Amino acid sequence: MKKRLPSFFECIALLTITIALLFAGTVLFKIPIPLLLIVAASISGVKSYLLGHSWAEIEGSIVNGIKGTLPAIMILMTVGILSGSFIASGTIPLLIDYGLKLIHPGWILPAAYIVCSISSLVIGSSWTTAATVGVALVGMANAMHVSPAICAGAVVSGAYFGDKLSPLSDTTNLAPGVSDTDLFSHIRAMMFTTIPAWVLAFIGFLIINMYSVPNNNTQSEQIVSLLQTLETSFNLNPIVITPLMLVIIMALCKFPAVVILLSGSTVAILFGWLVQSQNLLFVLQSSYSGFVIHTNNEIINNLLNRGGILSFLETTLIILCATGLGGIWESGGYITSIHDNILHKIKTDKMLIISTVLTAIISNIIMAEQYLSIVMTGRIYKDAYKRKNLEPYMLSRSLEDGGTVTSALVPWNSCGAFMSSALGVSTLHYLPYALFNLIMPVVAIVFTALGFFIYKKTNIKQHNK
Repeated sequence: MKKRLPSFFECIALLTITIALLFAGTVLFKIPIPLLLIVAASISGVKSYLLGHSWAEIEGSIVNGIKGTLPAIMILMTVGILSGSFIASGTIPLLIDYGLKLIHPGWILPAAYIVCSISSLVIGSSWTTAATVGVALVGMANAMHVSPAICAGAVVSGAYFGDKLSPLSDTTNLAPGVSDTDLFSHIRAMMFTTIPAWVLAFIGFLIINMYSVPNNNTQSEQIVSLLQTLETSFNLNPIVITPLMLVIIMALCKFPAVVILLSGSTVAILFGWLVQSQNLLFVLQSSYSGFVIHTNNEIINNLLNRGGILSFLETTLIILCATGLGGIWESGGYITSIHDNILHKIKTDKMLIISTVLTAIISNIIMAEQYLSIVMTGRIYKDAYKRKNLEPYMLSRSLEDGGTVTSALVPWNSCGAFMSSALGVSTLHYLPYALFNLIMPVVAIVFTALGFFIYKKTNIKQHNK
C-alpha cells in the first residue's frame, strides 16, 4: 500500500477521539492512564497502518519516541530516591516543623506559592521543588485543615514559575535552543508575560486563602500534637537541612540534574543512618520502596509514609506509553499535516504568536511530554517567525508560555503524572487551583491580541498587526 499523508480532517478526528478517550476514561470511569494511552496508541497505530505504514515502521516510531524519555526517567528514578531519603534523613520533617512554627496558618496558600517560587527559581527544577519543599507544604496544609488539593495547586504554581524563568531550568535553556536565540534575551522577553501572570496568581491565592483557610484556633492543639510527634520521631537538629542545601548549591554550580539528585540522596542516606540512628538497610529500603513510620498521629503517618523509586512506577509507565503515542503521531504525518494546514492560514504576527501558544498546549495533551511539546512546536513555527521578521525570542517565549506551564495540568503528561505522584494529590484535583499555570497562557494570548510586547528584529514594538 502506498503511503499517504493524513488529511487535516483525519488528524482533527483522531485528535478528538484521543482527547475524548483520555478525558472520559480518566474523569468518568477512573481507568488507569497507562491503559488509556495504550488504547489511544493502538487506534493511532491502526490508522497509520491504513495510511500505508508498515507495522515495523509503527513499532520503530514507538521505540524512537520512548528513547527520548530515558533522561527524564533517569531523573524520575533519582527523584524517587531523593524523596524517600529526605524523609528518612529528617530533612522534610524539619521543613514541616519549621513551617508549622514560622508560617502563620492564616496565610498558608500565598506562603506556599512564594516559597515554591523562590525555591524553583534558585534550584531551577519544578520536580525537585515539589518532591522536597512541596511535600512539606502539602503536609502542613493538611495539618492546618486546608485542602491538600488547593495547597498542591499553589505548590505547582510556584514550582513552574521558577521552572519557566530560572536560567538553571532545562526548559528555560531548551526553548531558546530550539528558537536560535540566547538564554538571557529569552528570559528578558518572558518577564513581560510571566511577571503579570505571577502577580495575578498571587492575588488569586490571597482571595482563595480568605475563603478556604479556617480562621479559628481549633487547629492549634492539633498542630502542637503534630510538632510533638515530629520531635519525638526524629532528631530535628538543624544539621539535617544539609542535604537540601547541597542540592541548592550544586544546582547553582550547574551540575547535571542526576548528579545533583544522587549527591543529595547519598548525603541524606548517611544522615538517616548517622543522625537519625536508623538502620542503614531501612534507610536504603526507604529510598527504594518508600519511608515507613507508625505513630499515634495518623496525619504524620499519611504524610511521611511515601517516597522511593516504587512510588513513581505508574508515572514511569505513563511517560513510556505517552511518548510511544507521540512517536506514532510524529511518524504518521499527523503533526506535519496539522502544521501545513495551519500555517498557510496564519496572516498576522498576532495570529502566529497565539497559534504557537495554543499548539504548545495541544502538544502537551497529544504528545504528553513537555520537551516534545516545546521541540515540536518550535520546529513547526520557526521558519514562519523568520519570514515575518519577528525576534527569535518571541518564539521561545511563546513556547514556554504555552508548553512549559500547561504540562503539569494534563494527567497523562509526564509532568502532571509526576506532580500527582510526588504531592499525593491527583492532577485533576489540583488543576483548578494551579492558578499560575492556568493564567500564564491567557496572559500571553491577551497581551498578544492587544498588540503588547511584540518585537520585530528591528526592535520596534508592533501595536497594529
